[in-house]
Amino acid sequence: MTPTLAQITKELLKSYNRFPRKRLGQHFLVDPGVLKRIINAAQLTKDDLVIEIGSGLGVVTSELAKHVYHLIAIEVDNELLQISKDVLSSFSNITFVPKDILKVTLSELSLGRPYKVISNLPYYISAPIIEKILTAADKPELAVLMLQKEVAERMAASPGSKKYGSFSIFVQYYAEVALNSLVSKSSFHPWPEVGSAVVVLRPHKTPKYKVKDEKLFFDIVHAAFQQRRKKIRNPLAKFKLEDCGIDLNKRPEELSIADFAQLASGD
Repeated sequence: MTPTLAQITKELLKSYNRFPRKRLGQHFLVDPGVLKRIINAAQLTKDDLVIEIGSGLGVVTSELAKHVYHLIAIEVDNELLQISKDVLSSFSNITFVPKDILKVTLSELSLGRPYKVISNLPYYISAPIIEKILTAADKPELAVLMLQKEVAERMAASPGSKKYGSFSIFVQYYAEVALNSLVSKSSFHPWPEVGSAVVVLRPHKTPKYKVKDEKLFFDIVHAAFQQRRKKIRNPLAKFKLEDCGIDLNKRPEELSIADFAQLASGD
């Protein structure tokens, strides 16, 4: 009888006398159905170069590697890196990078080739990693990310929603966002305290919004949402936007990204 992902994961942890580290947000995916969803969402082919953030125990990595030309596994935890190297020793199409993803230049890893990103992101550091992916010099074709459900919903939120805010605008400014599916706590070992979701990001190949000054644009967005219950006239007074063509009596969650772009451009 073929062992399940859960059985393989627990046996590996036991044999290496290893315990998941809470401070690193380590929750290992053990649901084959969710893994299949991730593979399908990434539309993997034998021509693909994939950068996986966090190889973990190598169990998920092995399934990804079967579908692609080459996989680059980034793992900051030295013990997990050694385990995944042992587990994946039979694969010739995997390169291991023993570094912190926040200290890695993605374009240097991909060597100018188109690439995709796949990751079960640690919840405590998901926002900085997403920022790194979306602001990279050479952005991925797409990124399939496992995230805390609340963060995923914020990323995909539309104007008028309570979850819509500056993070929604940041992500959607750089990429098309699709909430692929929700994932239950029982899909992991150990169970996380919150539910998760799979999100697909497709970075825009060319800028979607006309913005003259990106820093000013994001300064205006952040200032507006710091007082999200107030009309934007008050928090944005210092920017002198009276002739911007946008109703300054609206609240920030009522404005689209295009509206904020117009505020920043003064058109």
